[in-house]
Amino acid sequence: MKKYIAIGVVVFLGSLFILVPASMASKLLPNNIVGQHYEGNIWQGSAASLRINNVDIGSISWTIKPLCFITFRVCAHVNQIHPRVRSSFDLKLRNNIELNQLQASGDAAMLSSLMKGYGITSTGNFTADVTMALFKNNRLQTMDGVIQFNSLVLNGVLRLSIGDVESVFLPQADHTQIDIVNSNGHVDLSGVVQLFADMSYALDMRLQQNADTDESIANGMRFIGKAQPDGSIRLQQKGQLTI
Repeated sequence: MKKYIAIGVVVFLGSLFILVPASMASKLLPNNIVGQHYEGNIWQGSAASLRINNVDIGSISWTIKPLCFITFRVCAHVNQIHPRVRSSFDLKLRNNIELNQLQASGDAAMLSSLMKGYGITSTGNFTADVTMALFKNNRLQTMDGVIQFNSLVLNGVLRLSIGDVESVFLPQADHTQIDIVNSNGHVDLSGVVQLFADMSYALDMRLQQNADTDESIANGMRFIGKAQPDGSIRLQQKGQLTI
């Protein structure tokens, strides 16, 4: 009997949602996400333009997964298209925003635009393979997956090309650990970032000269960290992200 009641609830809500315009989806989004030019209905719809933190990420389309209604959540499969980046993922909404099975690729400059306040720019492409990312109050709570960049350039005390970078996100008990390593850069880099739910972070990174390290980079490295006995530079820093 319970099975038939559940099926009845799904069918009723599904038929009801067909009558609701797609623009109602905007009511479910946090304040930093703004969509425009909605089409279709809330069950299967699209927005021609979506902006996150005032960054244009292109168009999105979605299809609701009705079985999630049984758990009092809204679930949907989402496709995002922009001339410079594409992605697809499963979305779960209740008190938090959860992304599952995220696959994305495109121009790394799309991500660096979110970090421009930190003086970080990038060129080349990126790929993301994320099993799960959980957000609450517009803040990343935890994440499991891999993001890879190529031709990443850091602009700060000195302009530094660190080449191809792999960032592995590993959920821990009270934070997300990000293991970072590079190749083909003007320096060899390895490090660990601890990212906490309040968006505070602790960074521990080492920079090592290689055959592509020129004199200006070698001299500049001495000013951004502490020299180690093996000749590497260790950079330790704590702070607060404001993405």
